[in-house]
Amino acid sequence: MSTKRFLGYDADESSGKLVINRKQAPIVVRLYQEFLDGKTADYIKRIFEREGIKNWDGGTKWQATTLMSMLENEKYKGDALLQKSYTVDFLTKKRTQNKGEIQMFHVGDDHEAIIPKRIWECVQLEIERRRKYLEEHGTNSYSHRPESNPFASKIVCGNCNKVFARKGWRSSTGFDRKIWQCSERYKVKGVMGCSNRHVEEETLVKAYLMAWNALVENREAFMERWKEQMQSENLLEGYRAETFIEYTDGAQPLTEMDTDFMLKTLDHIKVFEDGTLLVVFLDGTEIECKNEEE
Repeated sequence: MSTKRFLGYDADESSGKLVINRKQAPIVVRLYQEFLDGKTADYIKRIFEREGIKNWDGGTKWQATTLMSMLENEKYKGDALLQKSYTVDFLTKKRTQNKGEIQMFHVGDDHEAIIPKRIWECVQLEIERRRKYLEEHGTNSYSHRPESNPFASKIVCGNCNKVFARKGWRSSTGFDRKIWQCSERYKVKGVMGCSNRHVEEETLVKAYLMAWNALVENREAFMERWKEQMQSENLLEGYRAETFIEYTDGAQPLTEMDTDFMLKTLDHIKVFEDGTLLVVFLDGTEIECKNEEE
């Protein structure tokens, strides 16, 4: 088995078995954690490059597609799926991906794991959850440069269930405003589509902070549900409940937006025509806020 481009493992010279590369393994652990903390592979790529984190060949350039393949690789949980590719021409040694042409074999506990099985399974469930989210809300991006646009794909229309898009408006006084508008409103140029109105970005920030602080303040009221969720057969639900118990333990009220923390906690904010904002957290908690500017 080639480990040249396989971050986190080396091949034992005598047995050929995978052995953990102790210098590289923490990068794999961090990748899985960052993903469960709400970041996309594209965002993690930029973080790794900004910090100068070295890849398998010692370079500092990363590919989002490579990071996604690492997140789906069963070898990191200690298992092995054999014959994922096979030789189609023994003269040229050309290999191709196995799409069911020949039998594959799953070997459990084949080697020492870098990622606990529970965390690996949670990541697979999160990948599937995001896929369904994109499908449900009619978007092809789960997040887009949250460093400068933290709410991208997280604002959902209460009328048509599609995502809102951010626009820059300039008032007559020259003051720039960031507003969010349903992507279906003017899908066809000049033709009114969805009737839901726009919302100010400032209002969204206030709604998130207010909802999170309400959740912290009423922590005990949510504890029973979180403890039940921790016993759920759905490992991701249990993981989310566990993290929300941790995040709210002794937490002080938030007074300003922390993008990384928001990504860890917020699923989406649904905007309704009557000015109601429904803040939906990743643990399933929903808190309603009213847009006071309406």
